[in-house]
Amino acid sequence: MLKYIIRRLAMLIPVLLGVSLITFSLIHLIPGDPARSMLGEKASQQQLELLREEMGLNDPFIVQYGRFLGHIAQGDLGTSIQKKKISLHS
Repeated sequence: MLKYIIRRLAMLIPVLLGVSLITFSLIHLIPGDPARSMLGEKASQQQLELLREEMGLNDPFIVQYGRFLGHIAQGDLGTSIQKKKISLHS
């Protein structure tokens, strides 16, 4: 019985990785720009680029996914795009 439980728990790891990869991929496929959503329509191109760089949105997909997994492993689920207050006067 113990072997069965250990085997099932071991199979949980690839399943969770697969689900996280699918979820992360779907979020990237959704149209729209998170920086534009956070700063609003009145933001300048320079402000958008600075925020994209700060958030790591300019990095390749695999780098973003690796960072995402690292944060999840630490219990950090990120900052809500809707709740974060960004000043346009930067």
